[in-house]
Amino acid sequence: MSLQTLCTLRLALGITAAVAVSYGIGWPLAYLVPILTVLFLALPVWITWPAAVKIMMLLALGLLIGVLISEFVLHFPLLCVPLYVLLFFMIYYTPGPDTSPLVPLFMTMGITMIPIISFSGTMVAHLVATALLFDMAVALFFAWLFHSLLPDSLAAKTVAAARSSAPVRVVEATEKEKIRLALVSTIVASTAVIIFFALNLSQYALAMLFICIMAGTPDQNASIKFIKGSALATVIGGVAVIAAYNLLVVSPTYLFMVFLVLLFSLLFSERIYSDSPLAPAFQSGFTTFLVLLGSSTGGADAASSDFYVRICQILFAGLFTVLGLVVVEHLLRPRAKRSSTIPAG
Repeated sequence: MSLQTLCTLRLALGITAAVAVSYGIGWPLAYLVPILTVLFLALPVWITWPAAVKIMMLLALGLLIGVLISEFVLHFPLLCVPLYVLLFFMIYYTPGPDTSPLVPLFMTMGITMIPIISFSGTMVAHLVATALLFDMAVALFFAWLFHSLLPDSLAAKTVAAARSSAPVRVVEATEKEKIRLALVSTIVASTAVIIFFALNLSQYALAMLFICIMAGTPDQNASIKFIKGSALATVIGGVAVIAAYNLLVVSPTYLFMVFLVLLFSLLFSERIYSDSPLAPAFQSGFTTFLVLLGSSTGGADAASSDFYVRICQILFAGLFTVLGLVVVEHLLRPRAKRSSTIPAG
């Protein structure tokens, strides 16, 4: 078995199992389990339990900060806005290459989701925080389980060949550049939080969360590759989930849903682990697919109109993030660097 086939099966079977268990039992916010699971199963190796516990602690810290903000700071804009600017800058600024890219994601999730959900009630925010922490634990369990059941050692020859290849040299950004990039992301994310909080747009929390997460990729800010990749990922995930959703409308049964998830997971996984330059877009598109599928099948009253509203939220989030990054980059990047990155013609 080749390494590509092994990784494809591991990701597809792991996500299908996560969907089958979480959707089948249906505890609060259970649909987040597959979304979190894909982040860990997509990694080449299991992160180890000490690292998993560290991630749990970071998420718990983010959720605790979110609860404290919703309890004591949210209704004081003059205090809340500077606090969010400081928190976002601390999250987006990564001091070294050893920092996991998942850390900003989970910290951002904690400090943004809980306060905006608290508009619906303090107890609701507490329940969501507890559910998120439990979902993370379950997702880590599924990732560990399928990394253990289908380890890379089953494709030992391919792994050895891959490890013998020349390592990829990572170019470390200067300290000044790191600060500038973190500042760009902070401005975009803080602007989104101010708008959503000021207008009490708790029903559109999904869009705000996507904006804050997508803004936290400062190494890709305002690049044409980032813009195309974000748009393509949204389109891929949106088209796939529209097809799956309409099939589920025709046959709304649990077993058929699990079969559809397995089918789409195999299709996405095969593209994710291919040599295609579109592989990163398919990975982001798979996450979009799981977000939209889970949020649309999470309740019995999920209407078709609500489903398409969620697609529009993600499209808006991508457009807002891209435009925000381009504008802020244009204002903050030194003129010489801006002119050097503009393609000729």
